[in-house]
Amino acid sequence: MELNSKNIKKILLIIFLGALILTAFQNFGLVILGVKKIFNIFSPIIAALCIAFVLNIPLNMFENKVFKFWDKSKHKLVLKLKRPVCLLLTYLLALGIVSLLILVIIPDIIETITYLAEKMPSFMLDVKNWLEGLLERFNIEQSDILDIEINWKSAANTIIAWISGSSGKIVDSAVNITASVLSGIFDTVFSLVISVYILAGKEKIGAFVKRTLGAFLKPKTNSFISHIAEKTNESFSRFIGGQLFESVILGTLCFIGMTIFRFPNALIISVLICVTSLVPVVGAAVGTVIGFLLIVITNPIKAIFFVLFVVILQQIEGNLIYPKVVGKAVGLPGILVVSAVLVGGNIGGVFGALIGVPTVAVLYTLLKEMVDFSTSEKIKD
Repeated sequence: MELNSKNIKKILLIIFLGALILTAFQNFGLVILGVKKIFNIFSPIIAALCIAFVLNIPLNMFENKVFKFWDKSKHKLVLKLKRPVCLLLTYLLALGIVSLLILVIIPDIIETITYLAEKMPSFMLDVKNWLEGLLERFNIEQSDILDIEINWKSAANTIIAWISGSSGKIVDSAVNITASVLSGIFDTVFSLVISVYILAGKEKIGAFVKRTLGAFLKPKTNSFISHIAEKTNESFSRFIGGQLFESVILGTLCFIGMTIFRFPNALIISVLICVTSLVPVVGAAVGTVIGFLLIVITNPIKAIFFVLFVVILQQIEGNLIYPKVVGKAVGLPGILVVSAVLVGGNIGGVFGALIGVPTVAVLYTLLKEMVDFSTSEKIKD
């Protein structure tokens, strides 16, 4: 290699990057801590980008399908109003979905908690009678075990004494919780406002990013990065749409099945499973556990049958519905969808399971393009 100024710069750059990577590995804990701090600082902006990315899907639907006929209008005012109207409808749709979930879930939760509070004493008595019958069946003396009896007066005095001794800590905790809630509300409002600006000027932002990349990168590199960004956006958008559609299917099937088998709290449990199933594969298990707890207090036998019902439904969903719906949306074969979720979950937990499918979809698309290009070049030769 000729030691000219250009090659010397490359060698120095490689040495610098190698030293930087080695230092990062030696101080991995500090690097992670620094990344977390940076993430916390920019979390409202990151959240705004995520909100804008998700809401861009219904925004495109409104602009490219519902109000596409506005493009033919000769009035400039109509053309200028298209984006604001579609933005307003997008956020109203999102607010409506969230409000509907809250209005459906919260009353049922309150009703369920009230019912559980009323039935808890009789449930404990039933458990005690069942245990006594079980002990009699196996000829075990009841005196060998503790009698299940709660001294509510003593428990109340203990709680009052604990509250009196920990009043300072309770006040500090209440202040910290209040500050955290207010900070979370402020960050959420701030993120929503930023997301509106991002969606309102997404074309200008995209053009600015392309010009910036073009100013500092070679045309070939710039084109390659733009192509990957385009495929990534396409895959992640399709994945979100497919995941939402699949969750609605699962929640609907759960509600139909619970209604047929007359399981209690069918609506609230189905909505919970629908929402939690947005996390691939593992999400519905959380809804199943909550559903089991809601049913077991009223009917333990039905709670067991509910778990069996959901396990069967999840097998059908995980092996038939999910690969077909999500795989078709992102353009992946079913086996690759399941493999991407499992491998992503093993690497990065819930977050890995979430991004596993769209990431593999991007790699699969790029690999197909490379294979097609290589095949066409060989045919030409």
